[in-house]
Amino acid sequence: MATHGHELQRTWELSPADVFSAAQRWMRDTARTIRRPLIVTAALFAIGSVAILAFPLRQGFADRQAWTYVAAAFLFLMSTAAAAPALSTALRVARSHWRRPVNRVAEIWAVTLIVPFVLYLLLLPTFPGTEDRLSIWFGWPLSPWLWGALLMLALTGAGYLFAWFSGLPDLAVVRDHGAPAQRRLVAWLSRGWIGSHHQWRIYEKVVNNIGVLYVLIYVAAMTVLSTDFIISLIPGYFTAVFPAYFTITSFQAGIALTIVTMAVLRRWGNQADFFGREQFWALGKMLLAFSLLWFYFWWSEFIIFWYGRTPREVDILRFLMFETYLWPFVLSFAMNFALPLLILMWNPIRRSITGSTVVAIIVLVGNLIDRVRLASAAFSQPDKALLGHAHALKEIPPAYIPGISDVLILVGMVAGALALVLWTVRLLPFPAVAEIVGGLRLRVHQPFQHTRVIVIGKPE
Repeated sequence: MATHGHELQRTWELSPADVFSAAQRWMRDTARTIRRPLIVTAALFAIGSVAILAFPLRQGFADRQAWTYVAAAFLFLMSTAAAAPALSTALRVARSHWRRPVNRVAEIWAVTLIVPFVLYLLLLPTFPGTEDRLSIWFGWPLSPWLWGALLMLALTGAGYLFAWFSGLPDLAVVRDHGAPAQRRLVAWLSRGWIGSHHQWRIYEKVVNNIGVLYVLIYVAAMTVLSTDFIISLIPGYFTAVFPAYFTITSFQAGIALTIVTMAVLRRWGNQADFFGREQFWALGKMLLAFSLLWFYFWWSEFIIFWYGRTPREVDILRFLMFETYLWPFVLSFAMNFALPLLILMWNPIRRSITGSTVVAIIVLVGNLIDRVRLASAAFSQPDKALLGHAHALKEIPPAYIPGISDVLILVGMVAGALALVLWTVRLLPFPAVAEIVGGLRLRVHQPFQHTRVIVIGKPE
């Protein structure tokens, strides 16, 4: 396989001892490096938690609009942090070799799932029952509260199981070579792992199966969330395309979050040897593809309303896109589709580390704006507007303008998820030793005539 001018990444020229030394440096230096960011994010999370107690919780569950930015924080975390592990599963199933440094970056975000799970439990009492109103649940008893909670619980459990089992070999590395303070919890998490041939065979199969299970539950969860949080709370919003749009755009944001995390580790985590142009270029191409899918699913829904032109459909378009939430929609359209397309369509930018990172940041901001738009539109509807199988908006409510407490809640919950990641990276080494060393045994650089080629072995 000739390089054709591509960068020959230094990762695959390292020895297993070099990878292990890099992991040891991470374990030795990480606690000191991330102490200040961990304290800051934990403090912001505490402020956000106090804001929830002091404002929406104090006003009660009957006032759904007070919970708008709790819902926005929940939807944003579900669209980013919860989506990132799905990328790892896709790359594992595709047996991509360039993905080996990337898997740990995507999987680490699964540890944040407890934050959206708790937010979901807080939001559940704000939802009306499904009796005498449109809903996906078809009158199931205790819907949407019981079944939605069980689905979120299953997703959270599968995510933590995936994060733990995929990092099991490296947890054993920390157990045997880490500092005494790191070994306490890790020794319990990695007990029984000795790295035998039998354990490795089980490990490869189980990790893939858990990852696939996580993706299946995630798609089901996002379908339910898009209907319970958006469609069923906006009278007259009859659409079968929106759940697909909501899920696809979440995968887009999950890819963007992974790219940004890689850039941070490369810049401030001394991981430049492991996150090179190969990883950024490949994920940049995926980000471009999902940006096009963003437009495809949005257009598939929009064109139905546009050509239907019934009063109900016109009101929905005016409410969500062209009047009430015009500017949030314009920004979302530009940052999730137009700008990524116009930037990443140029190969020199797409293959650069800086270009992919900048576009990933743009996509994350655009996704946040989109989730705030949708949550604000849905949570502005009173319960009486949803009863009697409401088929249209009786009146178009004004845009919800956030206050200081709303901003504190949004920033605090996102910071809480980031604090969990920072705490976890103190226990897991970077790079992923097992993944990188496994790749070293399958991939080498060799001279061939006037160039160098990459020789890749196939394990199966």
